[in-house]
Amino acid sequence: SWPEWSLQVGSRPDGYGDGRRLARTGHFNADIPIDMLRPGENVVTVTATYKEGDPFHLTAYIELETGSYEMPALIDWSRVQDVQDAGQCVDGHWEIHEDGLRPLHTGYDRVFLVGERHWRDYEVNVRVTVHRVDEDTGPRSGGNGLGILHRFQGHVIGGPRKFPPHQPKWGYQPVGSITWLRWMGGAGKPPEKQFYRGDGHRTTEHGAFNLELAKTYHLKSRSTTLEDTAEGLGVTRYQFKIWEMDTEEPVVWDFDETQESASALRSGGAALIAHHVDVTFGNVVIYDHTDV
Repeated sequence: SWPEWSLQVGSRPDGYGDGRRLARTGHFNADIPIDMLRPGENVVTVTATYKEGDPFHLTAYIELETGSYEMPALIDWSRVQDVQDAGQCVDGHWEIHEDGLRPLHTGYDRVFLVGERHWRDYEVNVRVTVHRVDEDTGPRSGGNGLGILHRFQGHVIGGPRKFPPHQPKWGYQPVGSITWLRWMGGAGKPPEKQFYRGDGHRTTEHGAFNLELAKTYHLKSRSTTLEDTAEGLGVTRYQFKIWEMDTEEPVVWDFDETQESASALRSGGAALIAHHVDVTFGNVVIYDHTDV
């Protein structure tokens, strides 16, 4: 039989859950290690004990399947019945709408993951339409963000930034990098085109982008592995661009960053990330651009 875990429930008085992955009061996240699952059907029982009344039991059936997520990957949301058939809802509730994938509510790092841990060099192409940018991001979130997280392998305890134990785990580095728009000056000002390193809390801003609500833009982001340094540091080139739909794609990338790191991940899935942003992600195309 499986061991029992105690789940934390979001309970901050300001309504922001635990201020991180538990975005709202009453939210919980059963963070189950995949190596705890047996092949085939697994039964998970969640028990909620209220201050008054009998405990409430919820039984979930989880199917552990074998297989792989190959590149190139094309997600046409009009052909997807269950969002979990296309990827993984790491955080937040996501729903397929007429124009694409949209989080049901905004919050801290709403993340939808595509791919596998062995993915390495790839280009992500997706259209984005922003409906709202939260005025308030809560106690720990900083500026709103929207873009692509490269080379994600799951949340961690420890790592280069020594993230503390928690349920659910909230340590988000090491990763490859985050390439995104970041509202550093607040929701009412244009976002910055930002490169966020995969091994620490260092960012580089590359100018403001005059984004308009309800307008659709094309977002493209790329990772490319380069030769290690003489000291053995891993080197990866990250590129990012965004432009208005139905206009010509810019020839030059909005930013082109080369990251040298001892701990940033060299492989991992691609994640769509909406950090306190209500956004629709359109169809997604991901391919290994080094094979072309």
